[in-house]
Formats: sequence, C-alpha cells, structure tokens
Amino acid sequence: MSRLARYVRDCRTFPADARIAWGNEGWRGLREAVATRTWRKVLRSERLILFAQDLDDLPEVSPPNGVVVARLHPRELPMLAYLVSRRELDSFDGLLAAGRIGVVAWRDGRAVGYAWMAERLAPDVTRCPIPLPEEAVYLWDLYVLPAERCRGVGSTLAAERLSIARALGYREGWRMIGPRNLPSLRTLRAGGSTRIVGEIRFVQLLSLLRARFVPVRFRV
Repeated sequence: MSRLARYVRDCRTFPADARIAWGNEGWRGLREAVATRTWRKVLRSERLILFAQDLDDLPEVSPPNGVVVARLHPRELPMLAYLVSRRELDSFDGLLAAGRIGVVAWRDGRAVGYAWMAERLAPDVTRCPIPLPEEAVYLWDLYVLPAERCRGVGSTLAAERLSIARALGYREGWRMIGPRNLPSLRTLRAGGSTRIVGEIRFVQLLSLLRARFVPVRFRV
C-alpha cells in the first residue's frame, strides 16, 4: 500500500476508530488514536529493554472466573471490531495470513484482550534489529480492556502464548518492554524466569528508521 493510500485510509477510518478508542479508553484512547495518525508518524524516539523468558518452567496460571483464552482464528476477527480499530483489524488479518499466532481472552463470548507471537521476524512484526535465535519466539502487543485489568487477564494471555510456544518446541520467548511500562513489567515477572538480552534504541523519521541493538554485556 502506498503512503497516499495509507493516508486516505487513515482519514476514512478515523471517525469510527476514534469512537472505539473513546469507548474503550476514554481520553487516553482518543489521544492514542490521534497520535498514531499524526506526530508519531513524523518523529518517534524510544529505548526498549529486550527480555528473554524461559519456557522450561512456566508457572501455573488459572484464568479469572468466566474468562476463556484461546488461539485466534480468522473467522473470529469480526468479533474484535469493537475492541480494536479498523486498521488494526486489517493488520490482524494480515498477521494471521502470514502465520503469526494471536491469542484472545473471551468473557461471555466477548473479546476483552489479545496478545501476539511470531516464530520469525519480518517488517510486519517489527523493523527493529532483534537477533532472535532459532530456539526463541517473539512476543508483542498484549492488550487488555481497562475494565478487565488487574484481574489476571493479562497474565493469562501471557501464559497461554508461552504455553503455545513451548508446545511448538521453543525454549524462550523474547519481547521488548519500555522501562516505564510498569504493567507489562509486572506481567513479565509473573511469567517465570527471565533475563535481559540487551536494549533496542531507535529513532524514526517518517518512514526512515535508525535502530540498533545493544547487547547487555555492552550496555551503557
């Protein structure tokens, strides 16, 4: 899709996406919907910590009462239309078509959260230079509705995708987390043994990305 086509799509889908963001997150969600279509496309800079999670000894995590977590299938995508934006839904469709693995938390047939996992890296997952080994999967984009947070839904989603990765024969799950993202760091700690692999630092200007991986032994 060309840059112009993406711009037209963003303009066309923004009103509906803004309503979804407002309904799910209030002002915070609305601000995020605007940011992803405006200034974050112009300039973005971030430092992320790259963690590796051991899959050999995962803790037992029981889902909250009334919540079922299962792998996402393409036929279920329309049921996420109130949870994510139109362009995110299109992205989910592409991720599933490319063999990426999504898991969704359901309460009474209604999706309340999701998470993603990839066996191999490509630009549809991340453009950052992550040295993912063959025995590891990449984990990203875990989201839970605000009304369902602090109830164990996030931990259950994280545990389910780790269990899937282990069943596929992988030994580690790698993920990037910002040092100020305390909810994600808490979920990570609840998932068992982890180690810091290094850091990813990047600056993005329009479509240009300058990123580098700093191994932990050379961390500054």
